[in-house]
Amino acid sequence: MDQYMIDPPMVLESMSESILITDTKMDDPGPYIIYVNAAFEKMTGWSREEIIGKSPRILQGPKTNFRIFSDLEEKLIKGKIWTGRTINYRKNGTEFHMEWSITPIRNGEGEIYQYLAVQKEVTQIVLTELQLQQAIEIDKNRLLEIQKSNEELSDLLSEQNKMLSLFMKYVPESVIHKALSEENYDIKIGEKLDAGLLFCDIRGFTSIADRLNPNEVVGLLNRYYSKMSEVIDKYDGVIAEFVGDEIFVAFGAPLPINHPELSAVQCALAMIDELKELNMVLEVEFKTKIVVGIGINYGSVIAGNLGSENKLKYSITGSPVITAKRIEQLTNNLPNSILISQSVYDKVYDRVETKPWGKVNLKGKDEKINVFQVHGLVH
Repeated sequence: MDQYMIDPPMVLESMSESILITDTKMDDPGPYIIYVNAAFEKMTGWSREEIIGKSPRILQGPKTNFRIFSDLEEKLIKGKIWTGRTINYRKNGTEFHMEWSITPIRNGEGEIYQYLAVQKEVTQIVLTELQLQQAIEIDKNRLLEIQKSNEELSDLLSEQNKMLSLFMKYVPESVIHKALSEENYDIKIGEKLDAGLLFCDIRGFTSIADRLNPNEVVGLLNRYYSKMSEVIDKYDGVIAEFVGDEIFVAFGAPLPINHPELSAVQCALAMIDELKELNMVLEVEFKTKIVVGIGINYGSVIAGNLGSENKLKYSITGSPVITAKRIEQLTNNLPNSILISQSVYDKVYDRVETKPWGKVNLKGKDEKINVFQVHGLVH
């Protein structure tokens, strides 16, 4: 198991911060809660069953400072992150100081449709701040010690917020939505899905890496991955893995989409077009350019989270995945080319310009398979 893969449901449930997700209905009595994690239950005393469907306003009380919410709706509507701190109340009526940030969540069309709140009890931090004020008058040496303690707490909060930001940025959003939207979703249950499978590999990357220093290699790869990811998102692809200089993308897993095989081919063509634009920049900045090969297959795969209770990885496996990878390897001597299998061709032949490339033996296959080269879309 790749130790650097992240499993969204387990991360949400195991985080020490309280996580709360609502819809976007800001008018009273909304918004309405659609998800909370175990840390929320522990912090507030409200069980998940009790709180789902209610408004976060249920945590407010006599000492809540409502002035801090004056800019909340304005910021969230603009897609900005809102932060605040005030007194809230547990289910049993006891008060506590809470600090939280609220981040808009966008759907595949870029529309804001949910809000995610990261909440943390900061009663001890507030008390520490009060002690700081008292220490100014009593003991300057004591003041310095408490300041150091407060800085360490602030650093810890900052680091945890960075981890959450990375989580939201890199975990496939469709996997997060699936985990949060399905009440009985079991993260370890596999599914059989029909999916388009795309492998894209950089040709001659070793020679590129040898010519550049480490920082330049990382900069080049990050620029490349960023541009390719934007294209992949546009065509509803889910990046299953970055493996070295290779990208593995699924269309139709974990969530089904219309015409996954066509989306995969359209995405591949758009990736090649985007690469041409990117190479003009790379030739100026790094005195090099990137050449890729893309292989696409279509078939039934098994998609699910594999591993132990403590470490899981969302994986897409099956013979069609291996075939897609083998087809990509056939492009070694075909710069910036796209090869597809018979199963893809059968679905897209009337929408895509292709030419027969050959009938080939693939490792692990008893019979030869037809492979076609894509040249563009039918206009």
